[in-house]
Amino acid sequence: VLADSGEETSTRGDRALAVAEITRRWQSPGWFVQPKFRLHATQYEFENARGRDRSASRVLPTFSTDSGLIFERQASFFGRAFVQTLEPRAFFTWTPYEDQTRLPNYDSSNRDFNLSTMFTEHTIGGNDRITDTRAVTLGVTSRLFDPVTGGELVRVGVAQRFLLADQNVTISGRPVTDRNSDVLVATRVNWSPTWSTELNLRYRPTDDVAVRSSVSARYT
Repeated sequence: VLADSGEETSTRGDRALAVAEITRRWQSPGWFVQPKFRLHATQYEFENARGRDRSASRVLPTFSTDSGLIFERQASFFGRAFVQTLEPRAFFTWTPYEDQTRLPNYDSSNRDFNLSTMFTEHTIGGNDRITDTRAVTLGVTSRLFDPVTGGELVRVGVAQRFLLADQNVTISGRPVTDRNSDVLVATRVNWSPTWSTELNLRYRPTDDVAVRSSVSARYT
């Protein structure tokens, strides 16, 4: 196992982990607000490359707020009636910076960059690296429902994250200085109760290029 600083550590070690979280969701049919406070505490006992015993600890708080609005209207497309929604969403997260380069990394890795992970507190999964993500994510989703069955027929969403400060805790050790993330666009069409198609696009405005795109079909 390599620490971010390049110092080699033994795979043998003990890690004690405690996570405390408190959250409350306020909502009505047209809006929701959910603040959350989390305290992440970790204690390490391990050997370095020279076989010497080492210990380290880390305690980091994280505050986040998820909020959104939900608008509905009756709509008609191609001669068919739908219920259409417009759902703007804003997500704020704040975790202070703490140097973690001398901590071993046993299970942390980068999360996949998609619409779900953009609305989470940290860009790295696992418990050995807690990212100092100080950001606001803005997005909007529109959906079409069958007015009779209530089933979702079409979903289109777009989102982008804006960093309020550089992110210094990364897997590579290089800080993230780009304040605007790539734009994500996702579309899902449910052709029938058994067949659906998804299109995902990752677009980089600074280079005016599509970084990644994918098309998939699913049978259930």
